[in-house]
Amino acid sequence: MRTLTEKYLGGLALAEDIYKVDLAVLDRYQSFSSELLRLSLLGIAGYGFLITNIVFKVTTGAGQLAFFAPFLQARFVLAGGAITLGVSATTALAHRYFSTDCITHYVRRLRQVQSLKDLPDQSEEWKKAMGIIEQEQISLKKDLNRCRWLLLFSSLFLVLGACCVAVTFAATLFRLQH
Repeated sequence: MRTLTEKYLGGLALAEDIYKVDLAVLDRYQSFSSELLRLSLLGIAGYGFLITNIVFKVTTGAGQLAFFAPFLQARFVLAGGAITLGVSATTALAHRYFSTDCITHYVRRLRQVQSLKDLPDQSEEWKKAMGIIEQEQISLKKDLNRCRWLLLFSSLFLVLGACCVAVTFAATLFRLQH
């Protein structure tokens, strides 16, 4: 893991208005991924509720589990739902990591661009700064692409997981046959 030392970031102060909008956009994307994470974990908790409070609750006088047999019939949907919700939560967390990494690349690139103003053209320091700018631009593009796909997959797996939760609840509570 890289540490964000002054040397790594370039040590140059940036005017807040240069990156303020970018931080606001980042905050919106991270808020969205937080919601995906929250809903995924809520779906997993819904499975826990289903299992503990409905499936394993004794409902007949003979001490039998009335919802256990239909629940077993839906076990593959249950497993698929738990896995997809887990993948949704994981990809949402990965999005938060890579989106934070994006802003690091962005700020470092901005600082290197700003440092070019004080360097003579084609000097060794100028070439080094240009190399860092290009490297940060490539890293930024890779992370932005990752973030896009991570949000997309997190959303997709959340929808699939929610469908599996609904099917599992319906199959268990209404004793649907597959």
